Amino acid sequence: MLTKKTKIFIIVIITLIGLLTFLEASEPEPINWFPSYAKTDKIPLGTFVSYNMIKETFNKSTLKDINKPPYEFLLDNDTISGTYFFVNGSVDFDSAELDRILNWVEKGNTLFVSSKSISSKLLDTLSIELDNLVSLDDISTQPMVELVNKKLKVEKPYHYDRDTYNPYFSEIDTTNATVLGLTQLYNDTLQIKDPKLNYIKQPFGQGEILLHSFPEAFGNYFMLSDNNYQYTQNLLSYIDFTKDILWDNHYKSGKTFYSSPLFFLLQNRYLKWAYYIMLLGVLLFVIFEGKRKQRSIPIIEPLKNQTLAFTRTISAMYFEKEKHKEIVEKQNLLFLDYVHHDLRIPTNTLDEKTLLDISARSNNDFEDTKALFTYFEELSRKRIITKEELIRLYNMISEFKNKS
Repeated sequence: MLTKKTKIFIIVIITLIGLLTFLEASEPEPINWFPSYAKTDKIPLGTFVSYNMIKETFNKSTLKDINKPPYEFLLDNDTISGTYFFVNGSVDFDSAELDRILNWVEKGNTLFVSSKSISSKLLDTLSIELDNLVSLDDISTQPMVELVNKKLKVEKPYHYDRDTYNPYFSEIDTTNATVLGLTQLYNDTLQIKDPKLNYIKQPFGQGEILLHSFPEAFGNYFMLSDNNYQYTQNLLSYIDFTKDILWDNHYKSGKTFYSSPLFFLLQNRYLKWAYYIMLLGVLLFVIFEGKRKQRSIPIIEPLKNQTLAFTRTISAMYFEKEKHKEIVEKQNLLFLDYVHHDLRIPTNTLDEKTLLDISARSNNDFEDTKALFTYFEELSRKRIITKEELIRLYNMISEFKNKS
């Protein structure tokens, strides 16, 4: 039986929840400035407008959505040709992924990256450096942008009326790079007097690489402000739309699809508050009902895992009796089991493709990975293995796992 004080407390809690729900529901929806760059997002920094502009302006069959990481996609589709199109706040390729992309570009394809933070490995490869525009006279950091081509240049530069982080290319390879676009911070006049590079093109093998440091140009807010969409259209004029446009959905800050029902639930403010109220109701029920009905739960000590102690004992016994050959065999089996279960890579066939996958998944160089497996094979052919060879194998395995 509930006491009078408990009933009053519950009524007060329910009244407060109702009041908070009413205040939250009556407030206008705040603008979401999250830099999503996802094609499905209609928020200011989503790419719903630019994606559909490309889809409607050019041949629909040329625009292909790529949901896999570039390494995996090009591994299965290295014969495809066209432009790999990356738009996001940050695009950071790892070494193996960048090598595969650049090998693909060398064959006559195009890499387009529009991002504020571009992979340092890619910049180093092209001898390019990024810096940031800083306003010394004003706290405003609104950028102006324009293209240098006379056929694409307009009377006044395009103005993005939001304070934002403004990177530019401070160093380029002047013998190879071509300047396509400029930027400057807004200074009360729509005129670029101190231009900085924000759009460049550089050949690579038989292909080319286009780098752009103002991804907001593909955002819904910029596209729908005044005639700014013309700047974005002109940006794309350097891309061959007769070939496939591979629109990357992997390097995106926002989600292009709902990964769980809870994510969808929390995206809607009304469903979110209903969910919170339900959780609070469950908590109140547990507090007031659980005091009388919950029994004490006995503490059961879990069984101790003696596997590690047993393994150490057996390995010490093998080592003391100088059974180095048997230890190497066990190490080989254990390492293959680690590759199979931890790295999720089948070890039935240890060909070059498998070794490439192992080095990529474990953050190890391909040569180091190949050297380790070669040493395993070398030891397996020996009848007698020395203590020094066994220690060298142990060190190689330890270094490999430390990088994973």
